[in-house]
Amino acid sequence: MRIVHDGSQVLSLDQTHTGVPNDLTHGLGEATTAGGASFKPNGNFLGFSLAVFHLTANVPYNFGSATHQLNEIYEVDTFNTSSTRNVYSPEVRTAIELMVDRVAAKFKKDPFDFRQESVRDERMQKVLAELRKASKWGKKLPAGVAQGVAIHREYKSFVGCVVELDARKEVVDRRTPLNLGVAGPRVTHVTWVVDVGLPVNRSSIEAMLMGGALDGIAHCLQYSLHLEKGHFLEGSWHHAHYPRQWNAPFKVDTVILPPNGAEPGGTGELGVAPSFAATACALARATGKMPTTFPYNHDTLGFAPFPHVPPIPPSPTNGIERAARERSQARKH
Repeated sequence: MRIVHDGSQVLSLDQTHTGVPNDLTHGLGEATTAGGASFKPNGNFLGFSLAVFHLTANVPYNFGSATHQLNEIYEVDTFNTSSTRNVYSPEVRTAIELMVDRVAAKFKKDPFDFRQESVRDERMQKVLAELRKASKWGKKLPAGVAQGVAIHREYKSFVGCVVELDARKEVVDRRTPLNLGVAGPRVTHVTWVVDVGLPVNRSSIEAMLMGGALDGIAHCLQYSLHLEKGHFLEGSWHHAHYPRQWNAPFKVDTVILPPNGAEPGGTGELGVAPSFAATACALARATGKMPTTFPYNHDTLGFAPFPHVPPIPPSPTNGIERAARERSQARKH
């Protein structure tokens, strides 16, 4: 990430995203695009990946010249990979929002105020205005507890998220039930404001954003895989530390803006990227240090790995003989 500013306004933003190839051989799920996606210019799916990347990577701020670049390295079959929601958006949005907070600090401005001054879309302005009220932004919080804010535009929808995160020692070091998993900082409250143009099923919108919040919190704080000597240490979904009850927010509030005549938008994965970003921004403010690797708790394993070669001990009981004895005893009685 690179942001150029003159001390009072941002002049340009450049972002380069690098990773192993995203396997897009399925295209959009039918034969025509799948055939196109299987064409590999320069040995990878960069042509198809770029289209997906540029459809989702955007800067919702008036930051002068903004550029995004995607560089996928290695052949697609070098690593076995999979996607966990949103593909590029969570990483792109989190990097941008963390940098926005840094620029706001350089300008000696409140992060929320700076976003309201810089946002480019009128619809996003309305989202932020409502979000400030709904989240009680700037309320007094104890040391080690902080709010973080992020906005996102995707699927023809506009959304803002404020996360309240507790990074006090007693929370970070708390015991989990049966000492399973990891604790660490905890998101205690999430506030959403969303403009989908034409809301149809309000409960579905709320559920989508609630699920998106859990995905974003997971990516930011504790959901990861550990690779050691060619083996993943996680032996089950349980080991991967997706948020459980002890790391889930106590409260999630969702404000859905009324219909505004715009095209209907979607919310399917809309909440993942901004909740990841808002959690990261809250974590930076609560700890006083901007995180640069995720998830934050990756170095804490939180489980005993299963053996890579399952032991096969001899059976303590000959099942056939035992069944025969039980039948013989039953006949006697």
